[in-house]
Amino acid sequence: MRNFFYKYWVLYYILFFLLLGLLIYALLWTPDLSRYTKTINDLNNQLEDCNNRPPIPVDSVKTVIDTTYTKVDNTINCDATVQSGGPGETTTQHELGKKSGTVVIEYDMKTLPDEINVYYDNVIVATSNGLVSNTNTLQFKYTAVAGKPTYCIVKISAPYEDTEWNYLLNCPQ
Repeated sequence: MRNFFYKYWVLYYILFFLLLGLLIYALLWTPDLSRYTKTINDLNNQLEDCNNRPPIPVDSVKTVIDTTYTKVDNTINCDATVQSGGPGETTTQHELGKKSGTVVIEYDMKTLPDEINVYYDNVIVATSNGLVSNTNTLQFKYTAVAGKPTYCIVKISAPYEDTEWNYLLNCPQ
């Protein structure tokens, strides 16, 4: 093996200079990104436009939910009390009628927390903002307009097994 190194010592110098040349090339090489410059500038401009916009007030944001395919457990009139449907989701459609006004929902989620969301025309109009316990009220403005729905949908999400709850949805006043 020793004879090989002495016999071909020139190959080591050639290999050394090749690797040194490759290292220098790698250090001095700059990729041609000119084809991406327009895209990068467009994205930077969009980012600047987004950063310069005034923030949207949280109160003006409406959550839109498609309730087209929501399975409604039952339909009842307003001024009716709905009792616990057990764990899972209970969806009830309430007829509001042709009179505009404020709809008040009085609920009692008892000890185990549940969530209540009220939808009108596929938009959340009242919510408990997560799981809640005990009694409280929700309300929303209902404007009876021709061509708009005359009902709201109340969805109770009850994640616990032994949950109990009830609510009374009052007619618009």
